[in-house]
Amino acid sequence: MESDLIVSVAVPTPLRQTFDYRVKSGLEARVGSRVRVPFRNRQVTGILVAIRDSSALAPEKIRPVSNVYDSTGDIPPSIMRLCLWAADYYAHPPGEVFVAALPPLLRKGWNPLEPARYLHKSDTAPDPETLSRAPAQRGLLNLLQSGPVSAGDLEQAEISSRTVKTLTDKQWIHWEEISAAPRGRFEPAPANAPALELTAEQSLAIETIAAPATYLLQGITGSGKTEVYLRVMDRLLQAGQQILVLVPEIGLTPQTIDRFRERFSVPIAIMHSSLTEKERAENWYRAKEGQVGIIIGTRSAIFTPMAYPGAIIVDEEHDSSYKQQDGFRYSARDMAVLRGRYEGIPVILGSATPSLESLHNVETGKYRLVELNDRPPGAARETYDVIDVRHLELYEGFTRSLRRKIGEQLTSGNQVLLFLNRRGFAPVMICNACQWIAHCRRCDARLTYHLSIRTLVCHHCGAMSHNIISCQSCGSNEISAIGQGTQRIEKTLRELFPEFPVIRIDRDSTRRKGTMEDYVAAIHSGEPALLVGTQMLAKGHHFPNVTLVAMLEIDSGFYSSDFRAIEKLGQLILQVGGRAGRADKPGQVVIQTAFASHPLLKMLIAEGFSKFAKTLLDERRQLELPPYSFTCLIRAESGSAEAARRFLETIARKRRPDPSVVLSGPIPALMERKAGRFRQILLLSSTERVHLHQELMRRIRIAESLPEAKKVRWSVDVDPSDLF
Repeated sequence: MESDLIVSVAVPTPLRQTFDYRVKSGLEARVGSRVRVPFRNRQVTGILVAIRDSSALAPEKIRPVSNVYDSTGDIPPSIMRLCLWAADYYAHPPGEVFVAALPPLLRKGWNPLEPARYLHKSDTAPDPETLSRAPAQRGLLNLLQSGPVSAGDLEQAEISSRTVKTLTDKQWIHWEEISAAPRGRFEPAPANAPALELTAEQSLAIETIAAPATYLLQGITGSGKTEVYLRVMDRLLQAGQQILVLVPEIGLTPQTIDRFRERFSVPIAIMHSSLTEKERAENWYRAKEGQVGIIIGTRSAIFTPMAYPGAIIVDEEHDSSYKQQDGFRYSARDMAVLRGRYEGIPVILGSATPSLESLHNVETGKYRLVELNDRPPGAARETYDVIDVRHLELYEGFTRSLRRKIGEQLTSGNQVLLFLNRRGFAPVMICNACQWIAHCRRCDARLTYHLSIRTLVCHHCGAMSHNIISCQSCGSNEISAIGQGTQRIEKTLRELFPEFPVIRIDRDSTRRKGTMEDYVAAIHSGEPALLVGTQMLAKGHHFPNVTLVAMLEIDSGFYSSDFRAIEKLGQLILQVGGRAGRADKPGQVVIQTAFASHPLLKMLIAEGFSKFAKTLLDERRQLELPPYSFTCLIRAESGSAEAARRFLETIARKRRPDPSVVLSGPIPALMERKAGRFRQILLLSSTERVHLHQELMRRIRIAESLPEAKKVRWSVDVDPSDLF
């Protein structure tokens, strides 16, 4: 036992600590390796984070590591450092941080170099068309027509193991193992020459983005930020270096991949949650081994290792999707900046409407600002028309002026985009007899009526009610749907412009895999059409034939209790508006609002985002709000509002805070009851980040020591994007 090594292991558990184990002689201990260890009464896979000389535990209490897995799934030093920093900064259990960093299949001990099994069609298999009475079997044989498929392909095609067994027993199909031959480093290849010439601003931007640093690439919509990315990437790929590209939504990955594949002849790996476990693990390994030149993914892709790191690009860096909202609440954008520092590579944060935090970091010299203020020659900037709806007659949410403009663009052969950030048919179902409103029984929220399924749905917990005929209070049948949702807008447009197709893009219409790609392809056909959608349609898409964008019901941003609401609204207006006139056709943006005279709205449209953002930063500075102060939350939820409140009160009153830290609360969350549980918040804020972190850790230790901690679900959120 004396020759055994002592190691610290991060185990997937809610405890904010690592655990000591001993490695028997014969097992190779490596920092970053996956290890199988006994934890309580079960075996779990953890990550070896340190090799130590000794332990505070008595030797007989240190349990042995059961197994050290092969090195193919080892976490590289830079990612280890990133994860350990994140566990400390976000005050999160280290074992759960590594769960986010490593694909599930690798956490289960999978070895990517083991032979892979593929399903083949046998020569004795019949023609699939003869199996008219066995659609599942016919579907599998049709799938095999184009060649062997993996287990992941079967899972993706939703083919059951029972169907596979049936055809295997009939000897119509059979499994074969194919050795996973290791592949070498990707081969640099010349990029396909772009058809367009660079502007002077683009050329300067490409020259500037060279040395390791964080660059904020602020370019108006349509100014060619993507071309800057591509030119910088080309330079690095030619040198044999890899690039990690983060996008805010899965829906944006297909068009991003298409652009990169048109330009570059290097292997590309994709990392997002819609992939199968096998695909995610294989792509992670290929990136780690340097077999791919480009890695494209959403938030969690920030943990993908690179053997030859060249740069990290965060597109639409202002987007709130980069902040994880549950579990391990990290910011992928902020971690990208830190990772770039660790790897010694450039990090490019791109946006037409940067976050105020990033602009503040430019002010303080942490980031370098690179600007693109003009569109390429021939591409005019969009114009804005603000319609004050307070005294105008609306037909199903549309003013007469907007209806006329839509008709003019369609008859001219153009496309029109209608933006409404509210899915469903109507947000309110009301009884005209007693004024009862349909509420969710588990949340402090109204139910939204969905016409396509004729059901009331809670958009917060998913609860459904199929009673859309009678009032649940007085029994009257005089109930009606009030307000606008994307489904209702779609229905209205079909009635107003029946000769033109309507394409609705929101979370409901794109649930099936491949649907988003089909819709985008239909839009890119260029035929006159009406596009209706939520933010999914507004983020980063390039629709050259859209000449009119109309924004409906944006007013909640003007009176929200969230201090970031105006910032988010300004970003939304310019991001959505930027979908108009991106090619050689002039674009127009129509905003229907009851706040047409709001000074910040006028400033945004007349003077641009930079002046708008500077005004908001000045306000934040005076009020000592982020980014001029720092915040974190302790959230508690319970089946009893009193239990959640008492738990946070105890944490707040147990000891006096540091004089530089302000404790506020506990207060109810903006939506106090969600999914049947009551939620309370304790807010910590300070202008000193170090003092705030120290105070947070003291409060966490208090919380962990309380008996009530086992009865209340609680969590920590550092740098929250939403204070409520």
